[in-house]
Amino acid sequence: MDYLTALLLGLVQGVAEWLPISSEAMVTLVGQFVAGLTYQDALTMAIWLHLGTFLAALVYFKREVWNLVTGKDLKLLMFLGVATVLTGLIAMPLLMLAFSVEIPQSWGTLGIGLLLITMAFLNKKKKGGVVKETWEKALPVGVAQGFAALPGLSRSGLTVATLLAEGFSLEAAFRLSFLMSLPVTLGVQLVLPLLRGGFVVTGPMMVGGLVAFLVGLATIGGLLKVARQKDFFKVTLALGVLVSLLGLGLMFF
Repeated sequence: MDYLTALLLGLVQGVAEWLPISSEAMVTLVGQFVAGLTYQDALTMAIWLHLGTFLAALVYFKREVWNLVTGKDLKLLMFLGVATVLTGLIAMPLLMLAFSVEIPQSWGTLGIGLLLITMAFLNKKKKGGVVKETWEKALPVGVAQGFAALPGLSRSGLTVATLLAEGFSLEAAFRLSFLMSLPVTLGVQLVLPLLRGGFVVTGPMMVGGLVAFLVGLATIGGLLKVARQKDFFKVTLALGVLVSLLGLGLMFF
């Protein structure tokens, strides 16, 4: 893989990670059909690039992370801990399956879009309230995040839709979804060498990770700003429609 390809894939990861679409699927598709990578190599690069957006989220949420590390927000720490354990139990076998079986990307993306549209209509009469982050609330969203290990299923889309169903506001759903990604992404990076039987980090991979970090840091605030809009229904519906159209488009690739 050359540096130009790595730059392109890093750009895709930096933008797609925060949207309710599968960044893993997008990077894998671009790696295969634009850069000519094999499915396994493209998927490996997609997972590796999550390290860049992990660092972007870590920098953006540095205050929240500090409160977690110092024990100042025990409720959130419990929420994230329960969700992470459930995610790991479900994600590990599915991630191993993802490397051995090439899974279509379109159906998962379309499903996430339709789920967001459903959540928009179910929550049409309310703006989203202040809901406490309890361990009970962490159970369904942790399970949802675990299934996102399969390419084509958006981690952000699944977790945001689940949090919306639990009564969280759109902004709170995105915030929690991004915070949930931190321990999971770090864990996947640690087990990636085991999944691939060991691999060497190359110069292009480092460049791609840096681009993913810089672009991710520049775009994460924009999505949260959109999520703060008062018209919960229109914003959620628009996201659902866009993701559904992307899923339909992927069916023709």
